Amino acid sequence: MTLTKDLPAFKSQLRDFLIQLKEFFGQDNQDMYSEEAETALAQQRKNEMELALRVPGMIRPQDRPEFNNMD
Repeated sequence: MTLTKDLPAFKSQLRDFLIQLKEFFGQDNQDMYSEEAETALAQQRKNEMELALRVPGMIRPQDRPEFNNMD
């Protein structure tokens, strides 16, 4: 199994290996998942914005993406 070109798979394998080590028992390892959590949060915000943009009046004009791109 080659993981040299597949970064998400490599991270997953590395995370699994580190979790299997007993030295991580009882320690906080939430920072290992921070990148995935940030990506998921950004995707959720994007989905919410797309949904709100479908309904007229849900988003203030100054908060609309096309308003912010007029600079």
